[in-house]
Amino acid sequence: MVKKIIGIVFLSILFLQVAGSYVYFIVRLSGIRSEMREQLKDKPDDELTLLTLTSSEYRKAKVNDHEVKVNEKMYDIARIVIQDDQVLVYALHDEAEDNLLALLNEMVKRSSKDKKPIPSQLIQLLTLQFVIIENTLPAVSATPVEHTTAYTVSIPAFISFIESPPPRG
Repeated sequence: MVKKIIGIVFLSILFLQVAGSYVYFIVRLSGIRSEMREQLKDKPDDELTLLTLTSSEYRKAKVNDHEVKVNEKMYDIARIVIQDDQVLVYALHDEAEDNLLALLNEMVKRSSKDKKPIPSQLIQLLTLQFVIIENTLPAVSATPVEHTTAYTVSIPAFISFIESPPPRG
């Protein structure tokens, strides 16, 4: 049981080390998006950016129901007005999300530019093969051994060996 818990803790730490930045990215991105939705509720139209797009441009720019990406900038949509062949998008530029996406982009670029070979010790560790050792002990025909000590003798038998005078009254 203890070995299982230690194994789980070790694997969790290893997983967090490898995927920690991506977990941070996902958590932070969801936090930023919820913050922006709260800000959009209170913003008047004159503080929002008006994006005028054609229907096809809007389909290409749409990231999800709440966001569009125009000129490599993320915008959170407050509301949409459709006029003829134009889509008027009232949105708020999301600088925090742009910065977070730029950070992730930079991390991916740096890791792909790294041309150093993997250390041989790491390759050896990852390619270790474990051999299961079979039970190679010889089958021994065991003979029972009885040990008799004062501790294994029953109490009535032990008391009967003691010769002592009766208590005085």
